[in-house]
Amino acid sequence: MCGIYGVIGSPEAAKEIYLGLAHLQHRGQDAAGLLTYDSNHKDNESGIYGKNDLGLVGAIFDDKALAKLKGSLGIGFTRYPTAGTGDVSEVQPIFLRHPDGVGLAFNGNIVNYPSLRQKLKENSRRVIYSNCDAEVILHEFAEEFSKGKEVNDIFKAVEEVFTSVIGAYSVVCMIAGKGLLVFRDPKGIRPLVMGVRRNGTNSYAFASESVALSVLGYESIEDVEPGEAIFIDMNLNVHRKTIIQRQPAHCSFEWVYFSTAESVIEGKSVYEVRSRLGIALAKKIRKLMPDLDADVIIPVPDTSRTAANALARELGIPYEEGLIKNRYIFRTFIMPMQKKREDSVRLKMKPVEHVIRGKNVIVVDDSIVRGTTSNRIAKLPKDSGAKKVYFVSTFPPIRYPCVYGIDFQDPKELIAADRTIPEIEAQLSVDRLIYLDEESLAEAIGRNDICMACVTGEYPTSIKDSEELRQLRLSHIKVAGEKPK
Repeated sequence: MCGIYGVIGSPEAAKEIYLGLAHLQHRGQDAAGLLTYDSNHKDNESGIYGKNDLGLVGAIFDDKALAKLKGSLGIGFTRYPTAGTGDVSEVQPIFLRHPDGVGLAFNGNIVNYPSLRQKLKENSRRVIYSNCDAEVILHEFAEEFSKGKEVNDIFKAVEEVFTSVIGAYSVVCMIAGKGLLVFRDPKGIRPLVMGVRRNGTNSYAFASESVALSVLGYESIEDVEPGEAIFIDMNLNVHRKTIIQRQPAHCSFEWVYFSTAESVIEGKSVYEVRSRLGIALAKKIRKLMPDLDADVIIPVPDTSRTAANALARELGIPYEEGLIKNRYIFRTFIMPMQKKREDSVRLKMKPVEHVIRGKNVIVVDDSIVRGTTSNRIAKLPKDSGAKKVYFVSTFPPIRYPCVYGIDFQDPKELIAADRTIPEIEAQLSVDRLIYLDEESLAEAIGRNDICMACVTGEYPTSIKDSEELRQLRLSHIKVAGEKPK
């Protein structure tokens, strides 16, 4: 899972991309990159400017760095690694000099990456210099695009990507001197939105989430449709084509955890969805615990706050901030290695004993994945004097790996993979554990075309290469310095 941003027509594209990425930082905090093109490139023969590095957006791009990234066309990226070793060579955007100079960044995961990489090596004699799956998308696109120069040739190259690449991918692509291309996989698993800003001359921007566009003054924000490609040329003419239409399978985890509450995903407000999740949890708690004796409801900050608030209103139980998050610790779930997650969890949460001591507490979390954070969080209230701890999750038990860009590719990591709910309850040492069910989740989101493969094991695409991909990921983790679990 990553954050991407692309813009054309903005007088200072780099500064705008920087601000957009800052509002997408929650989607990836490991590394960031930015690539621009200046049509008036007097000091640069190619007109292409770029910078990428490991770290947060604000640490990589200061005013001096942004001033060097000239032009009105550009793309940016902030990384949450699910493939590769985490080396700086894997930080997107990825760039190819031929044809024309093409840069690409994407959000998602390529399931058949190992076989595509091998095919490119053998059939096209192309050198793959990184372990980044974005590179194989770029090569697949460039191979076909090199045969022509017109808009239809661009769309034909995207069709080749759709035909050969299996997985989840929302893509922003900069073609030097020609324009900005975006496309989204035929299932629309990962989000991508488009906006227009009218201030004398139009500028067009695309981002992983609507919040990155709305805060920068973009209007008419709409989703890029699954299987759709949009190309905006240097004269700001918009060309759109739906290339392949298939039944969508939007990732349900976007609404529950990844996206920020201010965003609208597939026409559904993330805030409203999370509020409905809390209401749905209240119904289930009433059914399972008719004699509920809870004194206070506390959220696990930050993503579960909205649901916990709605739950408290529905049950008529006070809502309190009983766990305080250390604002200087990053999101632990999206850290690339288990040891980093465990070390950060120890620093992440601090209990407010005044809220907890002597009370029966309902702790609301957005989900329970590996159990790393949940084990620690469940222990905090008891250590702070809570009489009872009821732990509730707005997401059903995660029993299967995600192969589409959320980094739990190994079923051995998942606390619910081979345990019953009572067994998980015992593992967490809580007095009661309640998960929201699949039907209530879909109802709260308000869409039936969602992916819940991590819950059901029913994947919307072929996953025949997923085991090889998992082994590759484990080998990369080992190279990066951690023994696989």
